Amino acid sequence: MTNPIYLHTLAYCAIFASYLIVSLVGYPRLWLRHYPAAVRSKQAPLSSRERLLVIANALVFVGGIVLGLPVLSVLLAYGSEVDPDTVFRHIATLGISASAVDWLILDWLLIRTWQPKWIVPADTDPADWRQPADFLRDAVGFLIGSLIALGWAYLMAGVFG
Repeated sequence: MTNPIYLHTLAYCAIFASYLIVSLVGYPRLWLRHYPAAVRSKQAPLSSRERLLVIANALVFVGGIVLGLPVLSVLLAYGSEVDPDTVFRHIATLGISASAVDWLILDWLLIRTWQPKWIVPADTDPADWRQPADFLRDAVGFLIGSLIALGWAYLMAGVFG
């Protein structure tokens, strides 16, 4: 039997990236605070309705995808009787892999390099999306995402242990 972590990591990264892309395409202003400063300053402030949508998006994304799906993945892969080391490795692998996909594929390749019109707002200058500070911010985002994954994996290993 092959280790389920490989298939689960691929599936998790696909779900993670798909959610981000669909929400960027459907309502890019949900991610306004992640825009480059030069672009953000040219956008109208979020309306009350948009602020509520940002909160709802954060709850679904963080609660459901970032935190919930890795735990569900552990339960599906190993059942409830699983040792803490396996829980830690599984959740950490999923989280760090998704953080890498977000950083390298979504941020750098798709948004900073290709800049498709269905993601980057039409009224912005493409050069504003390619500032060195933004590339650095993306890399720091990867580190923060990885640390969150490690912290969540450690916490869940304690719960399962």
